Amino acid sequence: MFGWVRGARTFGWDEVARIFGRRRRSEVDERAKLLGRMIALLVHSLRTKSYDEFVARFSNPGQQPDALKRLSSKAHFQMRVSPTCWYDATVSYARDDARSLCIAGGGDDFGVVISANATDDGVVVKLDPADGQKPGRDARAVTRALLAFPGFRSSGTTEDSVGVLPDYDY
Repeated sequence: MFGWVRGARTFGWDEVARIFGRRRRSEVDERAKLLGRMIALLVHSLRTKSYDEFVARFSNPGQQPDALKRLSSKAHFQMRVSPTCWYDATVSYARDDARSLCIAGGGDDFGVVISANATDDGVVVKLDPADGQKPGRDARAVTRALLAFPGFRSSGTTEDSVGVLPDYDY
């Protein structure tokens, strides 16, 4: 989408590149704030609601879990953040003390993995693209932004991989 910005730098249009870079950072920061609020709501609901209440509130319309998933106490749903960014979520209510949430980013945030459970106070965020694939264009920046929020922490290898790689790939 911003491939022409790279060309603008080549031709001396550094100011144009800086303006669009700031706009993109702002969009990523706003998306991270939205994700932070959504995750806080999901984790709170995971702790306070039964499986049936959770499914009734968060299932995508027309895509409620079938009988087999209900027996296994699992639910899957998708959170669309933008046309080019979405998160696939999986919730497991295996036992009261083992409730868990796993969210995987797609599109621009491909490779961002967020996990939490009902007994732990923290939310774990990591950059983990599948099978050595390249992370989405904003995955590193979103991971960094989420790790700055209170209660969000890294899972050991995240800081190393996020700290070495550049913030934005124009």
